[in-house]
Amino acid sequence: MAASTYLSLLLTISIFFISHATSPTSNPKLYQNVCKQPGKTDFEQRCLKLIESYPPLTQINDRLTFCRSFVKMVAIEKTTKAQEYVKQMMNQYPSSQPIKLCATEKYDTLVNELKAVLNEDPDLIDMDAKYAADALDECETALASEKIVNVSSIYTLNNNMMLLADIVRITASNL
Repeated sequence: MAASTYLSLLLTISIFFISHATSPTSNPKLYQNVCKQPGKTDFEQRCLKLIESYPPLTQINDRLTFCRSFVKMVAIEKTTKAQEYVKQMMNQYPSSQPIKLCATEKYDTLVNELKAVLNEDPDLIDMDAKYAADALDECETALASEKIVNVSSIYTLNNNMMLLADIVRITASNL
């Protein structure tokens, strides 16, 4: 082969590799895309802050792996602790039916639906997240009828748990 052929081949291969190389700033990471949701006030900041506090999650590029890892590392622990808090309130205010409904049935659904994500068919994960979010909405509806006990702390807790369910739902929506 002539030198010009070698040079031409080397140039072609170099251009190919350069065009396919990823620069560190070229594409946002998966978790950043998950957190960028139009129309959701403060969602992006809350989402980024939460996920970035778990550095291994920021390195995952596969949606299914990210979704299941997020549930395993973050969501199950946080929802279980939230349910414990609501159960403490239920014990403190045993006559409150809305708190009892949230502490038992609704938070049971929330925790169980998120746990189901770990073994669920990828096509059904978004439904698990939707059912988890629905349980929180139903808890909110029940709490609206509470007239005696100040339930603002449960509203705040539900808002934080909804963030978890939304992250799972958004991630699963494109599996």
